[in-house]
Amino acid sequence: MSYEAQLESASALQKDAFVFDYVPCGEPILMTARHRRVMEAGLAAKHSVGRILRDMTRDRLDELEASPETSRLVGSTWEASGVDAVQVTLGGRALAPQSWEECIDDVGYWLHRARIGNMRVCASTKELREARADGEIGLLFVLQDSGVLGADLDRLDLLFRMGVRVAQLTYNTRNLIGDGCEERDQSGLSKFGVAAVRRMNELGIVVDVSHCSHATTMDAIAVSEGPVAVTHSCCSAVAAHPRAKSDDVLKALRDVNGFFGVVTVPNFLAPGEDATLATMLRHIEHAVSILGTERVGIATDWGGWTPDLPAELIEAATENFRKLGFKADTSPKFGVGLPEFDAWEKWPNLTAGLLAAGYSENETRQLIGGSRLAFQERVEARSSVT
Repeated sequence: MSYEAQLESASALQKDAFVFDYVPCGEPILMTARHRRVMEAGLAAKHSVGRILRDMTRDRLDELEASPETSRLVGSTWEASGVDAVQVTLGGRALAPQSWEECIDDVGYWLHRARIGNMRVCASTKELREARADGEIGLLFVLQDSGVLGADLDRLDLLFRMGVRVAQLTYNTRNLIGDGCEERDQSGLSKFGVAAVRRMNELGIVVDVSHCSHATTMDAIAVSEGPVAVTHSCCSAVAAHPRAKSDDVLKALRDVNGFFGVVTVPNFLAPGEDATLATMLRHIEHAVSILGTERVGIATDWGGWTPDLPAELIEAATENFRKLGFKADTSPKFGVGLPEFDAWEKWPNLTAGLLAAGYSENETRQLIGGSRLAFQERVEARSSVT
């Protein structure tokens, strides 16, 4: 079968399947003349990259309301991607260590964005399905670092009421809950961390250990009374990286009926090398060999990949990742994706890759979203809070 025929088949399958991804910043950067002016003004003023990105996304809200052309551009790009729902990181637009204030600010931002059109904030799989049926992109709120809770678990209850349904215990470094994967001396959950995991179980918030140290990851899986997720990572058996997870973790996830999402970040999939879609598929194949397609999915960890970004903004954003705990050789490069997936509308290439690799249509449906949706339902079923 030709590539064009494979892509056509993949696109048709995506239209029928539920596609669920992880996109930290929520939306791709789609450059317009107005968007570029805001970006260039921030660069000229030597603002931080986080401020520039926030200013760009805030102005995009006004632009969407004022410009039917921009609204059509954004809508057509989402339609071409075939993605139905995304996890979106509260505070992710700041591209900085997460803070309580940034998270709360982002709740307001996304509620505003949803009111403009083609998006809906969702707090359950039922609402995600309803959004899809109505032609809207479902948004599921996520914490990338539960350090924003400080020592106050009541904040977790408040965030749950605001719609947060996934909480990563740590980012790359240490917080009051446990250690991140880039921490110098890595240990497991603290006593407060154990309490946080148990409260997440009660609320029906996914316990996410994607950036956690090995010890914190294994502790969380052992302590949690519900299934645990690695929502976006890769396999250390395929390529060694601090963000990658060992086979011990994959087997532990299998035993608790958890979930494992594979990223498309080149420097995670093949540190220091040129990763391609084939590289990503090797990580998926390995994860599936342990967990099965019913517990594995795609979580691109999409981060501003577009050929329209100037080199100075890419360099500033990449350097900024060190403030988030990455080292120079382990950091992702902002604005750089897989050659087959360097623009948001090329998402169907991932589906085509799965079909070409020999996965059946049913297995492909699971990998592009079905398994993630089923996992979310398993977590919801255990919640004691309504």
